[in-house]
Amino acid sequence: MKLSTKICAALALGVAVLGLHPADTAEAALVTGGKALGGFSVKSNGFFGQNGGAASEDGLDLFSSIEIPKGIAFANVETSLNVRTGPGTNYARIGSLGKNAYCIIESVDENGWAKITSGKIKGYCSTEYLIMGDEAALLAESYGTLTATVKSGITNLNVRSTADTTADNIIAKVSSGEKFKVLREVVINKNDPSAKSFVQIEWNSDVDGSNIAYVSSEFVDVAYKYKEAVESSNYGEGVSQLRTNMIDFAMKYLGTPYVWGGNSLTRGVDCSGFVKQVFLNFGYGSNMPRTSREMAAKYTRISASEAKAGDLVFYHNLRTGVVDHVAIYIGNGKIIHACNCIEISNVNYRTVYKYARVIWD
Repeated sequence: MKLSTKICAALALGVAVLGLHPADTAEAALVTGGKALGGFSVKSNGFFGQNGGAASEDGLDLFSSIEIPKGIAFANVETSLNVRTGPGTNYARIGSLGKNAYCIIESVDENGWAKITSGKIKGYCSTEYLIMGDEAALLAESYGTLTATVKSGITNLNVRSTADTTADNIIAKVSSGEKFKVLREVVINKNDPSAKSFVQIEWNSDVDGSNIAYVSSEFVDVAYKYKEAVESSNYGEGVSQLRTNMIDFAMKYLGTPYVWGGNSLTRGVDCSGFVKQVFLNFGYGSNMPRTSREMAAKYTRISASEAKAGDLVFYHNLRTGVVDHVAIYIGNGKIIHACNCIEISNVNYRTVYKYARVIWD
């Protein structure tokens, strides 16, 4: 599609389009007046200011489009909704939809069971606990989160404390498939000779309340995403019933928002608060420190090969060396932790500082 065609399409949607200078090369016009409509994505090599104004000191915001998938539905539960291999409770559980997690309904049978797809999971769940149809479509925009997803094949994407490549500002390295909430879609630092564009992301740490970091826009895809179904886990061999029960308990709270300093598994919690609350429920948290760095100092290091479900995984700031994040290992290379929210990630989503053991059983 030619640029002029895109501008006409934007005008037909009733949104303002910024003027382009003949010398500028642009992939699309910038759209003003809020979020882009009708799937009209926005990107410009010129980075014009909004409404014809100048860009701010460090850049400007652009707007990604929100596309509401046909047949979308949301889990209307407080904890989780089982996804099964067939249309009935007698079928095996293969995953679960957390509170407000989305699915796409393919069909509904006469007994009220929906055949659904959510992320990589395909199965069946009861429509009794789903918000569907027009009501779901109305909720879709508010339930979506502007998300930066690290592109496939990327193994060590730098996460930076500032939006430039000139300073010693690398705080972590993340890998493909990891997702982060976007705070600002495009940030340009005019003082960076490389003139790279960055995405400002939410980066939560229990060291302080600051939650801002930056990744190069070249290596992430930015789009509105919904919470997906979580696959039922096999916690691995040699895992005690205590550890299994602990992980099952932790999984009930997937989707709880991240709140720095929070201690509530339902209203909001940070990474170390989440770990402490889970262990408290099983009688192991009374003497557990409150912060990740204190936990890392207290508990005995084990090797990666020794780690099993219920052990702790610690991460540190690569620039300062300070431990700033803790997660619970759930087996098979996965962790559950409070990051963007309580969620499941690959254990190597960033560089592991230390594995440690609390329960010696």
